[in-house]
Amino acid sequence: MKTQLMKKTLVALTLAGLGLIASGAQANDNRNYDDRYEHRVGRDHDDRRGNEQLRQSQRFVQQVDARQHRQIDRIRDGRESGELTRNEFRELMHEQRHIRSMKENFLADGILDPREFRRLDRAQDIAGREIRAEKHDQQARNTHGRSAWYN
Repeated sequence: MKTQLMKKTLVALTLAGLGLIASGAQANDNRNYDDRYEHRVGRDHDDRRGNEQLRQSQRFVQQVDARQHRQIDRIRDGRESGELTRNEFRELMHEQRHIRSMKENFLADGILDPREFRRLDRAQDIAGREIRAEKHDQQARNTHGRSAWYN
């Protein structure tokens, strides 16, 4: 009697296991079919728009980063050449930190949209003009034995 009960239990467990395996295989087959169908038909319009938005955001970030690196290089060159005083250097670097902070805040959602890019671009325009103005304002720091003179 015990052996017959054990056989029935074993058969029931085996059938249940086969049922789980079959349903898993069917789910996997449906997923593969969906992947093949999506590949054949093309991605959903929202996916394409999302991917394009992500690529555009990456281009915006690269432009902002490259421009910021150039501006920081200009500021450091001005400090080393004596065209910028210590205070001018500090103020210009503070402005660059502010721009970087703006960019990080805009990227909190993972995307830099065109409106945010325009705001960063405008801030970098202003910073670029200020760098030029400070480097060419005829103020020099005390370098190599020369005294500072002011316009």
